[in-house]
Order: sequence, then structure tokens, then C-alpha cells
Amino acid sequence: MGGNLSPAHCQSKMPEIVAVRTKDDSSRHSIAVVLSQDAICLGPDGQPWSGVSLTAQLARSFAERLLVLAREIEDREQPDTPDSARSLAQVASILVFHDGSGQSHRAFALALDLASRSLASIQVVGVYGVRQDRFEPSAMATDYEWQRCWLERLFTMYSRETAQGGIELRTSLIAASDQQMLSDLFERREFDLIVLPRRISDQGAASAASRTLHQSLACATGSTILYCP
Repeated sequence: MGGNLSPAHCQSKMPEIVAVRTKDDSSRHSIAVVLSQDAICLGPDGQPWSGVSLTAQLARSFAERLLVLAREIEDREQPDTPDSARSLAQVASILVFHDGSGQSHRAFALALDLASRSLASIQVVGVYGVRQDRFEPSAMATDYEWQRCWLERLFTMYSRETAQGGIELRTSLIAASDQQMLSDLFERREFDLIVLPRRISDQGAASAASRTLHQSLACATGSTILYCP
């Protein structure tokens, strides 16, 4: 789980830095930070380094990702902690907002992990026809077609995963251009936890679609909202 992060003075191909939960040689839960083979940049001495340079925004995003994984590990290692047990017991329904991005896939993975421990049901709302660079309806009809097909394939895979764990899963699809559906998304529905891709919270590139979604989220006063990096 991770994303493409741009290095300075790097090769033409975009390198990747990924953080995943794993186990060490003693079978203890840990976090692995992995660089792709093309993650090469020039150091201050002009020599090639295996690494990537991060902007402040990417550094914060990656730090948040590490914190999420650290908290997941701490919760696993301290299952009898009163606060942890109480919070999990209160999660009976989880909504995942999915726009087909890698962040959305990680949001579902987090929801699945929580549901497996709390027996919560999961509702995945897929939004198709979204621009790749920002959460905004695409002007290209082909984007609606292939993104809808992509989400349907993901939902089939998610159905198998949840079925194996005995978790209830419901899915639905909304076109990004359907402002009314986005506006009504959280009305008359109660979710204990709402997980969304972090790119939707980017106020610097706020579009009408993201503003509509934020206004709709304001109605979900009884829900905990989590943005997944």
C-alpha cells in the first residue's frame, strides 16, 4: 500500500515508496518501507542514492500513512485496551467512498480490517467518471465507461474477500456528474465510520463535486470520518 512519490533529479520513470504492515524475524508486527528499484536520486555529493525526495505535502501524507499503520499494530498488540475494545465494539457499519484510486483501495482495506474485528457491515459507494488529477467530473465519456467497469471488477473482488470473512457487503455506483446523488449520499443513512480517499480533502483543488460531497458529509454528524492516504 502506498503511492508514487516524485524524487528530485531522478530517472524519467516515476519511482514508488510503499509502506505496508508485515512481521519481523521474531514474528512481531512491524512496518516495512520499500523503495522500487528505480528509486534513484542524486545526493548532495552528486552520487546516486537509493531514495526519493518528498515535498512537504507528500511528506505529511506519508507520515500520516505510517501513523495509521502504527495505530493498527498497537491495537493488535493491545486487544484488551479498554478504549480500543470500546471503539471497535461501537463500529457496526462502515461506509467506504471509492473513486477507483489507490487511496480508495487502501480505504477499503482498512475498512475490511476493522470489520473483521468488529463484525461491522461495509457499504462501498463507487463514484465513476472522475478526473485522474483531482476529484472532479471528467469531460470525457470514455472515463465514465472504463471507470464504471473498473469499479465493478473491484466490487467483485471485494465481494469474495468479505464473503470469506463472513462480512456483509453492499455496493452501489454513482456518476461523478450526478450532483444530486452526491448531495443525498449521506441523508437517511447512519454509519459509525466513513472512510474516504484523502485526495477528496484537498481544499487547494476544491471543485464543485468535492464541495458538494463535503456539504453532504456535514450531515453525517454521528459518524467518525477518516481520510485514508
